[in-house]
Amino acid sequence: MSEQEKLFDIREWVPYQLWRLSQEAGYILEDYYGEKYSLRGESWRFMAMLASSAPISAKRLGQSLDMDQVQVTRALNKLLDNGYISRRTDPRDRRKVILNLSSRGTEVYQDIAGKAKDLETRMLEKMPKGEQENFKQALKGLLATVERMG
Repeated sequence: MSEQEKLFDIREWVPYQLWRLSQEAGYILEDYYGEKYSLRGESWRFMAMLASSAPISAKRLGQSLDMDQVQVTRALNKLLDNGYISRRTDPRDRRKVILNLSSRGTEVYQDIAGKAKDLETRMLEKMPKGEQENFKQALKGLLATVERMG
């Protein structure tokens, strides 16, 4: 075996390939919503997670998205400034802020989510339907395994 064959090629490493897939798909989607809605990727992910988890605290949302406090604050302020989310103080714990999508935020979210679904469909269209489901289940299994390992 040659020295070149012994080297680890990160391009063949599954986590790297998944990261690249995520990055490239994210760039394609961000080209759509970035200018139209003045959003960046972290704000979109914040909205998307909020849509499926609200009402939720900013801290919990940041944990779900693996965002640090600075990223959470930046995304939160941008979304508040654009009128895409609302926040209120938790009546049971005055230190906690509860977030929800505003009606405008829900409209924006639904538009971008539709584009995200279209993008996924286009990415998987050459794969037979049964393989698509197997692939999605395999990804869920990999994620669960990695979460347990962490």
